[in-house]
Amino acid sequence: MTKIINFLTNMLVKKKKMCYNIIKLREKEQGTIMWALGFVPLVIMYYIYHSQKVKKLENKIKRIEQKQKGNKEMSRILKELIGKTPTIIGQVFGTDNWEVVDVDEEWVKLRRVNKKGKEKFKLQRIEDIQTVEFDGE
Repeated sequence: MTKIINFLTNMLVKKKKMCYNIIKLREKEQGTIMWALGFVPLVIMYYIYHSQKVKKLENKIKRIEQKQKGNKEMSRILKELIGKTPTIIGQVFGTDNWEVVDVDEEWVKLRRVNKKGKEKFKLQRIEDIQTVEFDGE
């Protein structure tokens, strides 16, 4: 009989200890969650702030590269040739006579009419254009 009583009392004591440990574990988990909830927004804000800085720096580098390559000068010259058909020689395409339709800082829109009368449009990067020849016609 004493063995049974000792066994039951031990079970009660162990159960209380287990409950106490579970409460401590829950408190630790809540502390970890609170720490993470406070830390994660800071990391996100840091990432957003620096990604915006990187974009600004990329835009500055792009403008500097365009100045060095002369893309702005080329786009200015091509704007004067809108509606005319100069001979444009590029890295990708040959010497076909394309009519300049529209010009942007980076792109030029070209148009050509086939023998059958079909129009063909092409967008070409200005930096890919090597030479532009115009006869004045």
